[in-house]
Amino acid sequence: LIITAWRKNNTLRANTSNMEFMAPVDFKEDDSFTNDDVYNKRSLVDGHNWMELSEGIAITPTRLSISNAVRKPLKEVDNDHIHWNSMPNILRMPCSIDDEFDDYGIVTTVDLSMIRNAAANALDALIHKKKNAASTVTKENCLRYLECKAQNYAWGKIGSDALVARLKKDGCDNFTIDEEKPYAELWLGTHPNGMSTIIVPSKESDQVNSKIPLVDYVQTNPYLHLGVEGVTSPSQDYDLTFLFKVLSIKKVLSIQAHPDKLLAAQLHTDHPEIYKDPNHKPEMAVALTDDFEAMSGFRPIHEIAQHLREYPELSIVVGTTARNQISEAAKAHLHHQPKAVLQRIFVAYMDADHSLMQCQLENLNKRLLEKKESENFTDLDELIIKLANQFPGDSGIFAPLLFNHMKLKTGEAFYIGANEPHAYIQGDILECMACSDNVVRAGLTPKVKDVETLVKMLTYKCTIPEITRGQQVNDHCRLYIPPVRDFAIEMIEVPSGGSYEVKHVRSPSLLLVLNGSGTFLQGNVQSLTVNAGKTLFMSANTNAIVTANNESNLKVVRALTNVF
Repeated sequence: LIITAWRKNNTLRANTSNMEFMAPVDFKEDDSFTNDDVYNKRSLVDGHNWMELSEGIAITPTRLSISNAVRKPLKEVDNDHIHWNSMPNILRMPCSIDDEFDDYGIVTTVDLSMIRNAAANALDALIHKKKNAASTVTKENCLRYLECKAQNYAWGKIGSDALVARLKKDGCDNFTIDEEKPYAELWLGTHPNGMSTIIVPSKESDQVNSKIPLVDYVQTNPYLHLGVEGVTSPSQDYDLTFLFKVLSIKKVLSIQAHPDKLLAAQLHTDHPEIYKDPNHKPEMAVALTDDFEAMSGFRPIHEIAQHLREYPELSIVVGTTARNQISEAAKAHLHHQPKAVLQRIFVAYMDADHSLMQCQLENLNKRLLEKKESENFTDLDELIIKLANQFPGDSGIFAPLLFNHMKLKTGEAFYIGANEPHAYIQGDILECMACSDNVVRAGLTPKVKDVETLVKMLTYKCTIPEITRGQQVNDHCRLYIPPVRDFAIEMIEVPSGGSYEVKHVRSPSLLLVLNGSGTFLQGNVQSLTVNAGKTLFMSANTNAIVTANNESNLKVVRALTNVF
């Protein structure tokens, strides 16, 4: 079996010399395959037909096992061109560029939980080796300034109090802050709800610079700008896999969750006016201030049972049956399989009679205000009163009794997976996510609520979110890696007068200067001066030297596809 991969019209293609090219039935299901591909053994390529490598591929020759050892294939023997060692599942693939045999690429397979498009990765490795793509910066793929959109949602901080507004003003010469307006989010990316634009300098000194939507810019040459990770992404259109934001939070955000891929596609089909895209939206939040607070995930069963005893108003709302079930589960130490119990109590809470809910919210607010001056007044009590002041009469006021309440310091982060309930409460944060704007809401919001979908989609896991400070890569760089492929975050700090190489990766990058000033240099091709608020697009497989001015440290944050 010979697999040859190459580029043609900016599309990765592969050809197989045998008649069957399919996923073996004993492979485990993962994101790289559809159920049909895996379990029904549908052929991915027939005969000598071409296949666009838009998803993961697996190779099943007639024989189940070719070799017990991975060794360099013999060029003159076709059947020896691929050697598969099931432990630890290493696949060595011949590949070529421009129809000429060059070398072998090595990829890992299913034991690492993902088949990373074997032919495409082999080709990528070869291009790095043969053409030294990492150091190749031209006028076509050099760094470019971005202009990014600020979103004025009602929960944002007002005027200059918002980091979003200050960054927007500092990074954009013609932007003026409206001191009466909320500034909630600054978007960096290609999502149509907040598309960034590339600033392309005019060739003539007397002409105005042109602005191009970022998605149009990367699609002029997807392989050059996106690299293999982007060209072979599951997206039907060549696009960034991630969306990057800064949030300035004055009022609590809605109780919400983000759908997985299957649900997102269905919601987009059924209600495109609400759910604007078919993608999932896992995300990671990184605190930029020491006062960041959030709710995320269900509390442990015993904590919820305790809150039902301590806050009788919620106990009345959910009713006797749900209250007794959660109490029995807590006594039985039911920590590992609480889904059914959690779902019952959450549904009872969401479906509670409106007049009953309003009565108990009034009772709760009155009782906590009377308790405020006592020694028994807790942080949880304070949060409930805060929510009641922001959204009087909203059922979401009870949410802190069910969800984990988190407080993060600057540089701390946590990950939010698909179908997990959460709500940000206050603070300034970075947020990176899969490229989507799908939100299913159920409370603490004037926006459209979809309670029916939310109660069905949640995982109902009792999980205390892990708070991380990322991995310290070196003296200047800290890396935040989520458990998904869509995105990762680098936090880079260069001391005053110092320099640091922003290294090449197989992914495009979005760069935001948080504070300080300096220069990004790409040899004799590109030099861009930056200050707080400046945003840049960096094509795949390119690097840059960033130098901080002498006045202060330069802090830059980088969003990219998770290639780590």
